[in-house]
Amino acid sequence: MTNTESRVGEQRPGGRAARVRTNVLRSAAELLTEVGYDKMSVEDVATRAGVHKTTVYRRWPTKAVLVAEAVAEQSAEAVPIPDTGTVGGDLQALAREVAANIGTEGGSRRSRSIVAAAAISNELAEGMHAFWADRLAQSGRVVERAVDRGELPAGTDPNLVIETLIGPLWVRLLLTGEPITTDLADRVATLVTAGANNPR
Repeated sequence: MTNTESRVGEQRPGGRAARVRTNVLRSAAELLTEVGYDKMSVEDVATRAGVHKTTVYRRWPTKAVLVAEAVAEQSAEAVPIPDTGTVGGDLQALAREVAANIGTEGGSRRSRSIVAAAAISNELAEGMHAFWADRLAQSGRVVERAVDRGELPAGTDPNLVIETLIGPLWVRLLLTGEPITTDLADRVATLVTAGANNPR
């Protein structure tokens, strides 16, 4: 093989492999939202993405692996890590993004479906544990930046702050069924910002 030839499966930026990946992950996220984890199939994802199912299986050997990556991709787009310049602004923006992502009918159905499926699928549970570890690490940057700016005390636990921020939103989604609103997101962000500034 010459230096100008591409290895099998090698992805070039903007090349066909990248387009296939984008289409497959988008199709998986759409089907997950529309029908839920249990009712979606890799074959349906392939059909919607316009590729053969073997193309999907070569990169994502199981539905659980595919869904975990699709969720990560969708979340990165829907819940980008804010950088407003203040910890209060960052936490408010992040809470609003999470509320918008899981508070709609489709977002609620998608999120509940994943949680329910992960409770009985070890493979999906492992994928979602990795997803949450990564998302908490990324979101925790807003806390780390605040510590660096002197807004929050040294030693503030980034994971604890982010978990406290998104926890009430997920309680409404999974337990109480109450609306997940922008107003709720703002009130939670205000409480968490105040609490992070006054740790005990």
